[in-house]
Amino acid sequence: MNKPRITDDDFPYLLNEEARKNLVEITDNAGLPFLLMPEHIVKKKKMRHRIIFVVLKDKKNRILFVKKKTSETNPLWEFPCYGIVFAGESAEGTAYKELQENFYIDDSIKMHEITTLPYLQGDTSVTATVFRAGPFSGTFRYNEEKIQDAMFVDKEELNGLLAYAPDIFNPIITWAKRANWLF
Repeated sequence: MNKPRITDDDFPYLLNEEARKNLVEITDNAGLPFLLMPEHIVKKKKMRHRIIFVVLKDKKNRILFVKKKTSETNPLWEFPCYGIVFAGESAEGTAYKELQENFYIDDSIKMHEITTLPYLQGDTSVTATVFRAGPFSGTFRYNEEKIQDAMFVDKEELNGLLAYAPDIFNPIITWAKRANWLF
């Protein structure tokens, strides 16, 4: 009986889900994975990896923005979901996982990939995939352990807020608006 030979390159992906749940794929300049590292080392060493952002829309074509619970005194409004893509996960799978953890939304909601591109997050280079999810039409709830506040904003409201109070938003919001990814 010939068993397939397991190589060192295959090893991390053969670990069970629990053993690899905190491993992150380190990526090259093209966004392709080449190494697995624990999440805390990836963050500490500011290694290139993959992340996702999700733009969530409701049935009135409004976009959800949230303030995450943080130690900061005045957190910024940002996209509702952000997440690191862990080993063995797809970017879309991470997006659905973040929607479930933050808003109890299951995978029946439509998800559309807007773009994947290099992104500078603080002083760490990452490969970011941006998704648009929705329209969401259920009862809106959010995980109060992770999210401090939430608001749905239509196109005109967002234009006004960005014109008169741009500093209340994470800079990626302005960037995404200029790229016409929101409406």
